[in-house]
Amino acid sequence: MKLTCQELRDRAWNSLSGKYWSLIIMLLVVAMISGAAGSFTMGLLSLLTLPMSYALSVAFLNVSRTQCNPQLESMFTVYRDNFLKAFLVPLLQRLFVSLWSLLFVIPGVIMAYAYSMAIYVANDNPELSAMDAIRKSRELMDGHKWDLFVLDLSFIGWIFLCLLTCGIGFFFLAPYIEMAHVEFYRELTEQATEA
Repeated sequence: MKLTCQELRDRAWNSLSGKYWSLIIMLLVVAMISGAAGSFTMGLLSLLTLPMSYALSVAFLNVSRTQCNPQLESMFTVYRDNFLKAFLVPLLQRLFVSLWSLLFVIPGVIMAYAYSMAIYVANDNPELSAMDAIRKSRELMDGHKWDLFVLDLSFIGWIFLCLLTCGIGFFFLAPYIEMAHVEFYRELTEQATEA
């Protein structure tokens, strides 16, 4: 990885400039709908909110690339335009991580990092199936899982501050972390095309 954690966080912060509150609102909408769906139906209906989490990740990617303002309606148009892939990619991610976690916690964490770029890969490669996006994410993260772990670890101070706010601060920190992941993905794909 050419960029340091600080450089990736700086790029993430710059990408969030002027769009931070819009992304927080989108995050809150997804959290409220997912929470309501999960609490009323024992989690089954919450599966139908997976496309919203997909659309949220894509919104962060689009903001990073184009600096355009995110549109809240994109959270819902995904159900009409790209439902199957937007449903399957996050479902397979969670399923595979859960299965790996059955072995022990550490294999689950490692595979969570391996599959972490699948939504971005699926968005950038519409010709790929959901399973191919998962595989491509695993290939892309080969040799870079530790780099992403270190990037996440660089937010540890912010995470402790969020815990002091009884978790409320996570709604403000989550967009920053998500955008740092987007910048990490963009750097990885740039390196892959240069190689």
